[in-house]
Amino acid sequence: MRIRDYRPDDDPALMILERLSPRGLPEPFVHYRRRFIDRAALFAEHYLLVAEEGGEVIGCLAVGLKQTHIGGQPVRLGYVFDARTHPARRRQGIGSALVSALDEALRERGADGVYGHIVASNVASLHLFAKCGYQRLRQLILLTFQPVPAVIPPEWMPRHVADFLADQERVRAAHAARDLYVPEVAARLAEYDFERWSVDLGDGQCAGLSVFDQSHVFQQWPADLPFPSPETMRARRQASLRLFDEVGGQHPALLRAIFDTLRDQAVAARVSKLSLLLDRADRVPAFLFAEAVAQMDYWMVFKRLNPDWVPRWQDAPIYVDTREL
Repeated sequence: MRIRDYRPDDDPALMILERLSPRGLPEPFVHYRRRFIDRAALFAEHYLLVAEEGGEVIGCLAVGLKQTHIGGQPVRLGYVFDARTHPARRRQGIGSALVSALDEALRERGADGVYGHIVASNVASLHLFAKCGYQRLRQLILLTFQPVPAVIPPEWMPRHVADFLADQERVRAAHAARDLYVPEVAARLAEYDFERWSVDLGDGQCAGLSVFDQSHVFQQWPADLPFPSPETMRARRQASLRLFDEVGGQHPALLRAIFDTLRDQAVAARVSKLSLLLDRADRVPAFLFAEAVAQMDYWMVFKRLNPDWVPRWQDAPIYVDTREL
């Protein structure tokens, strides 16, 4: 077996591997993307390792690198994802070899540590990363919402702009002190129908949400159906809106006005769903949980790579980068 860097001509084989790696219950799905690396490319610095044997692609693993902080200390961390192993080659050490190779590549690039998010029901992946020295750190939750027409128009009409710099001072005020905060998320998502929605009544009464269309990066597709042609997939694309950088949790009525407006407009805009990824310990308005039609739990796993660094995690919710799922 050989582990090497991704090449663009790997895409057909990697999409076959994707077809063989469904996830999600009770309705398994796979991710369709124009290029397999598109998800990794959301991060300015990213790498994708491919395992092959006899010229056949049998596994892969991706990582994005970011500058952030833990306990107020600046650190360089990797975020690992897109772990795939051919079903016929599982339990043969391929996954462990990929993780070890990626850890070593991150050390060479000066990373202090690495983390990933694993679905809580994915026992095999949790076991793999535990065997490779990763520890379960905390739980995250992915809330999913359906588009719903507004029965009663919201009391306040939110303002929305496509400027990724809009409202960033408030985002920083709400999130910058959290561990794992990175400031460039909105800028990296600017080309994916990014919008910032906000309500500002003055005297500190304000709320805001950012949104981007995740379907420009990948689309969920039923695992039991073959992928159609790229042209057909583009024609059938339905938007999948990811909400992030929420501000104004202390003003739930204002945040609700934005949320309800987004769901109402989504009805006529070919939006399949809206979603929000949160730290389980985060304090957000109760309506976000009450309105969710589904939720999926994840474990955040973490490994220290720099032996001279001891992470001092704060006893507070982390900043969840919306690009990470």
